[in-house]
Amino acid sequence: MADETTSLLTLFSQLGLACLLGFMVGLEREMGGAPNPHGGLRDFVMFALLGAVSALAALMYENSWLILVGFLGVLTLVVSGYWITVLRQKDEDTGITTEIAAVLTFFMGVLVMKGALALAIALGIIVLAVLSQKTAIKGFSTSVQRFELEAALQFLIITFIVLPVLPNRSLDAYFTLPAGKIVVVNETQVQLAPSRGYAFETGAELQIYTDAEGHVGALRIGTVGDSLIDAQYRGEHLHLLEPGEEVRAPIGVEVVSTLLSAINPYKIWLIVVLVSLVSFVGYALIKIVGTGAGIGLTGLIGGLASSTVTTLSFARRSKEMPQWNRNFAVAVVLASSVMFPRLLLQIGIVNQALMKNMALPILVMGATGLAMAAFFYLRGKWETTESAEMSFTNPFSLKSAITFGAVFATILMVTRVAISYLGESWLPLIAVVSGLTDADAIAFSLSDAQQAGIITLDWASFNLVLGALSNTFMKLFLVFTLGHRGLFKNLAAAFAIIGIAGIVTMAMYYDF
Repeated sequence: MADETTSLLTLFSQLGLACLLGFMVGLEREMGGAPNPHGGLRDFVMFALLGAVSALAALMYENSWLILVGFLGVLTLVVSGYWITVLRQKDEDTGITTEIAAVLTFFMGVLVMKGALALAIALGIIVLAVLSQKTAIKGFSTSVQRFELEAALQFLIITFIVLPVLPNRSLDAYFTLPAGKIVVVNETQVQLAPSRGYAFETGAELQIYTDAEGHVGALRIGTVGDSLIDAQYRGEHLHLLEPGEEVRAPIGVEVVSTLLSAINPYKIWLIVVLVSLVSFVGYALIKIVGTGAGIGLTGLIGGLASSTVTTLSFARRSKEMPQWNRNFAVAVVLASSVMFPRLLLQIGIVNQALMKNMALPILVMGATGLAMAAFFYLRGKWETTESAEMSFTNPFSLKSAITFGAVFATILMVTRVAISYLGESWLPLIAVVSGLTDADAIAFSLSDAQQAGIITLDWASFNLVLGALSNTFMKLFLVFTLGHRGLFKNLAAAFAIIGIAGIVTMAMYYDF
């Protein structure tokens, strides 16, 4: 009896939720929509209830076709009502928003009875938002430029069409030869039956691959025999090596294999998509707040889209309006400060361990930058009505994305080769030079090297922060060459303090 009561209460609550969703949509149509005798508040409650009853009948009689019967009934009523409205209002523009909302309301009732309560409620919220924001949506459609729509389309293509088809393994896995078959695996000791024609050298370290997994580690060659090779496995994928498994080894020059091992097309393009998405969001925010939002806010949001472009824009304006140098300094410092948490967020998506380890010096530099911006703000004569024209002409450029991908791939290869042949001690120089070009590229390159086990977490964090500092001072150089000397003097002190804060924090925080 208790189970029957519980089941009945559940059924009543589901029917009540379906009616509530229909009531909310119908209420919006009554309040904000054009008068429609076939789409009032009671009609929408009935649409939702009909969907719920159809789904309930389908469950009781184990016949999903009953939902289709209910849907066809609703569709007939909606279509007939629409044609009656069209015939009555021949000279008016008659949309089908209400009719589509009615169909969706029917399926809300179906989802509720199927147990997908969260999905039904989410659908109801989306429908209400679309219906109630008619003016805002129409205004948005008129404000969007053709090139912005094309940029959005290009971004969607590279994200959902190009990215999924790219191979998710390093390129060195495609330039290999059969080396032999696994005979015995005993803890870290591996015995290999060599393939004909592949030469092994005692003491050499051989990178090995499988067709299914790609790179799976390395073998330190021990005893070399005609029919059996003894080796010691080095890596984290020993469980992938089983007797009978064929392993492959690199072909060609070792340095070429090292270069190719740094290139994973899927991961590189994923980073391109991530960086492009952050810039896209920054552009959208600038579009929303407008250029009249003030120098400070424009600089803050501009730093999310591109701190370099923001710096260039204000540097050029400083020559036209030198009396605003202190205000321009606020904008540039804010844009440069936003780069630090933006970098932290991006790295956190692909490497949370590195994000946590680099967080302190990055946040210290970001906070120091905000403090310097506040200092300039309090000392300057601020005009909130002053607009800041930014030169962001495109939210996404396929050419820029490809260029960033090429730069990122180059830095990945340079970093991998430098670590392999010159040692980790050269990484600071690489980080500084690469940071002058792009802070994101060197950051993700170091993240990749750390995840591959080539460098330690502290060393990766130190050099990543160093690359970010290098990029920050590159902006100061741009101001020196393109901006007014007054703006450069203000920024020189601010950037020096940011740099000192970062270097001191790194020296105290990291242990090498």
